Amino acid sequence: MIDRRLAMELDGLEGFPEPKLSLEQYETPGEVVRILLSVADREFGLECSRVLDLGAGTGRIGIGAALAGACEVTCVEVDSEAVEVARRNVKRADVEDRVEVVEADVRDFEPEDQYDVTVMNPPFGAQRRGADRPFVEVALEASSGVVSLHRAGTEEFWKRRARELGATCDAIGVVRFPIPAMYPHHRSRIRHVDAVVLVFKKVD
Repeated sequence: MIDRRLAMELDGLEGFPEPKLSLEQYETPGEVVRILLSVADREFGLECSRVLDLGAGTGRIGIGAALAGACEVTCVEVDSEAVEVARRNVKRADVEDRVEVVEADVRDFEPEDQYDVTVMNPPFGAQRRGADRPFVEVALEASSGVVSLHRAGTEEFWKRRARELGATCDAIGVVRFPIPAMYPHHRSRIRHVDAVVLVFKKVD
């Protein structure tokens, strides 16, 4: 069930040991994961589905998808330290039979089969402009639909880009994403940024 108990369970998982600014590593809060999974379930159905998470970090979204009923989940993450944490979290959540954590750069990931949906929180592009673009492009190649979190204000760009990729893009709503003080340039204990939930669907 995709409820607040799921969000709390995900918040109890192990986080990044040493977050890397270059990869824009921030934990996705359990409540934000719950929202993403609720949208994915409504739009595509998670029960017994095949789910992909690109830029999976410590595995919260993928683990949440498995706990919500997905039968097969692949988490792709480039950072080896995060991969090890994600694998420990998978074991802790007791979803080892349904979740695989793959260490790979998203641009090099080549799925063997199509996924039903990709659910992800890619980098917003604060450190490197356009960092989220290859995530969406690969996700649309690998799955029928995508539920993804992006910086608010980029909706029109993504609608245009989706058409170029042979897909539609709809903005579902805005969530407040908390950014805790994790890096030297952070001055506030915590700040919130607006992020938009986007749904991409391939056009037949």
